[in-house]
Amino acid sequence: MSEYHVSLMAKGQKAEVQALMQASFGASLAPIFFIHPETTLVVTYQERVVAGLNIDLYDVNAEVKMGYIGWLYTHPEHRGKGLAGLLLDHAIPFLQRLGCTDLAACVEGDNPASFRQLEGVGFSRLSLRGQLSRFKFGTAKVWRHASRFFDMGYFLYHRRLDDQPVPPIPSGIKALLLTVVANLLIALPILLHLHIPALFGLSLITRAPLLLIAIPLTLLARDGAMALTGRAMGRKTAYYGWDTAYVAGLLVPLLTGLPFPVPGNRYIAEEGWSLRTDARTLSVMAMTSNLSLGVVCFFLPNLYTFILLILDTFFSFYPFCGFNASRLRRHGKTGILVSLFVLLACTIQVLVY
Repeated sequence: MSEYHVSLMAKGQKAEVQALMQASFGASLAPIFFIHPETTLVVTYQERVVAGLNIDLYDVNAEVKMGYIGWLYTHPEHRGKGLAGLLLDHAIPFLQRLGCTDLAACVEGDNPASFRQLEGVGFSRLSLRGQLSRFKFGTAKVWRHASRFFDMGYFLYHRRLDDQPVPPIPSGIKALLLTVVANLLIALPILLHLHIPALFGLSLITRAPLLLIAIPLTLLARDGAMALTGRAMGRKTAYYGWDTAYVAGLLVPLLTGLPFPVPGNRYIAEEGWSLRTDARTLSVMAMTSNLSLGVVCFFLPNLYTFILLILDTFFSFYPFCGFNASRLRRHGKTGILVSLFVLLACTIQVLVY
């Protein structure tokens, strides 16, 4: 590694860093890029920037000073050489010297290459309850700096630099039941007719109480299908709920009178898995999940299940990356075609019903 050098970004390297970020993440994420030269670490090789780590430094509240790891990227020709770990190893003592008490990063649940790097240096997923406990009213500030008020399927990875233990994030049946309850709560504006269209005597859902049955049935069927598929394919999986997605989950019903499902998802929970080798597993899980949604929607036509099926079939772009549509598009066309057929059948059923 002697040929690689870690340093703070020089002013003359900004254009090079921007180009590498855009090549790594794509133009669609460019609006939320940030580069603070005083807290951006770069790796150079033969005087070229080949990797970088962009950090946002700010006070969350009187007790917490945050070092937020916003962007970690490596040139394709230099991947697999430990540069991400090298940057993190330099970043932690660097941020300690700057007085940080906490570190955080935001990673999509199907991105093991990134979250494994963070777990290797002491980060762990922080639940919504844990965020509120640690950051209190500063939680919204953390979300704003992380551009994550509406992201779906991203998790906040966190480390306290005083090495105090962090409560584990709920998973499995406990997390699923919490998600069911939360989805029922964010449906209250529809159930109680407390939304903007209702002010004008409008309502797109004529049988709102049906949501009390449809929501738990939909979420249990969806996760059950993925759990059984994962087991049949010999993979260990775990369910995790989402956090910031509830902002959209509440705003959409208030503004439109329509439900916006926040389903969480089931993730591979094994060491050593990767998107490259396990894209098929995730795609099959997504396909069987959509089949289960189709069954629920066919026998119990309702907009909650139907909207979730649309999200899980088409919404693969940021900030909706956590829905199963992303998994369908990573492997072949079978899952997409099956999901489209199921969606077509459910569309006819919902319209007729």
